[in-house]
Amino acid sequence: MSELDSSESCLASDPGIPTLQKACDPVVLGEYLPEVLPSEWGAIRNVRLQVLRHYPRTHPRCTFEITLGTTRGCYSLIGKVYAEDRSDVYQAMEEIRRAGFGSEDEFAIPRPVAFLAPLRLLLYEKAPGTSTKVLILSPNESVRVLAAERCARWLARFQAMAPRSGRVVRPSDQLISLEGWWRCLADLGGSLADKASRLFEQLKATALGLGSIEMCAGHGMYTCSQVLLLEGRTVTVDWDSFNVADPSHDVARMLVYLKRVGLKHLGSVHALDGAAEVFLKTYVATGRAYVRTRLAFQKAAICLERAKRDVAKQAHGWREDAEMMLDEGLRMLEQELN
Repeated sequence: MSELDSSESCLASDPGIPTLQKACDPVVLGEYLPEVLPSEWGAIRNVRLQVLRHYPRTHPRCTFEITLGTTRGCYSLIGKVYAEDRSDVYQAMEEIRRAGFGSEDEFAIPRPVAFLAPLRLLLYEKAPGTSTKVLILSPNESVRVLAAERCARWLARFQAMAPRSGRVVRPSDQLISLEGWWRCLADLGGSLADKASRLFEQLKATALGLGSIEMCAGHGMYTCSQVLLLEGRTVTVDWDSFNVADPSHDVARMLVYLKRVGLKHLGSVHALDGAAEVFLKTYVATGRAYVRTRLAFQKAAICLERAKRDVAKQAHGWREDAEMMLDEGLRMLEQELN
């Protein structure tokens, strides 16, 4: 193997991720990669790294791009190093790929390469394409519509075909999480505490009338930021939160996300209502009209979750964002009752 070039590396440090510095070391990577890379890529000449995202708080992890120069050309991988063993993510991606979501299929996920247990490092091929978040924010309405439709079709296909693996999220589990989020907000006092308490009580009451539903494979964090589009292919990334859940949860996650993106980038939670309507209409048209009866609960629950996250992060305007989320959650449930 040729000498490894680390000159363009951007290394991270985090005591919460014990293997991070080793995982981000091109020399260390160069020792592991030849064993797991496709043989047709050739011998490695150099390895360059660039950190993309680093989450040091809850469930610490760091994502970086690995650019490989080899005797056969240039290749790109995404590496994600965790604070704990997440070999389950690699296994889930393999199962999903084998179920009909290969990297070259119309409905795809990135090709998983390996989980390097000593480094707690997940490796998968970097997927090409444009983020649907960029397309959803396009001033061209036809572009927005296309992006929303393809996101909906990918999700419907996934829920119909993907294997059910991972943590099972039951309604009782959701209520436990909701109570935890409510208590965090209640400790703040004032209007945030009042609205959070009202929303939590209404969510509990609504949950009693939901009834049962057949669970399906879930992405867990399905938003425009996780979906890439290219000609003839839709690719969904970021599988850390894969689960088995109520199908309406992933639908609701997308719809609430569109509200937040509309507020942040276009100044209104209703700015992307058109795209949200196209997404829901396309999804329902695949034979899933039954999720409508559960969407208000799921969307309101996600609003409470997002409000809690806003408070935890305390970024600029966090209080206003948290209040807006709680107001939206209350409005959604009241609209359902009326």
